[in-house]
Amino acid sequence: MWVVAGAGAIWVIASVVLSRADGPVFIFAGGPLQSGQTVELEEIDWRSVNALHELEMELVGSGSSLTLWFSVSEGVPYVACDLDCVGGVLTRWPQEVERDGRVVVRIEDQKAAGWLVHVPHGTEEYVVARAGRSVKYSGGDGGRAAAETAAHGAVVGVGEALTGRAARSEPGDRLYRIEPRPQ
Repeated sequence: MWVVAGAGAIWVIASVVLSRADGPVFIFAGGPLQSGQTVELEEIDWRSVNALHELEMELVGSGSSLTLWFSVSEGVPYVACDLDCVGGVLTRWPQEVERDGRVVVRIEDQKAAGWLVHVPHGTEEYVVARAGRSVKYSGGDGGRAAAETAAHGAVVGVGEALTGRAARSEPGDRLYRIEPRPQ
């Protein structure tokens, strides 16, 4: 009984602390992005920061933030949810984006307001952006990218098998282009 009560108390305290954190904490969602120099999305040199693996993204509508892999194609940044994002067993951040596409991204101590635009499967933009993402995270050079990509692939494979997405014809992933927020 005391173990359950203690675990519940720790969970409540951790939830409150994380919801007030300046951004995500490790793999856990955090609060709104507070620190960083505010710039326009176009001021970020996306081609040079593409060498990095992750950015932090706040979902403005929910006031929460997460760490995501990103890629850049032709100077345009993209983020993706590779797990079963639509009709899945668990809620994922793309459901929040469907309600409110406003985001704030933070990378290299710069943060910028943006808007996520869904890139449909099968479009030329999707194919080109996904190909660039695959090259970036292929792990061909070994090291961190190889280890993370292998682990990510295993998680996605298990998730799709458990949810039944693997047997469906429509892919469950979602790709988003980050654009300046409409005025």
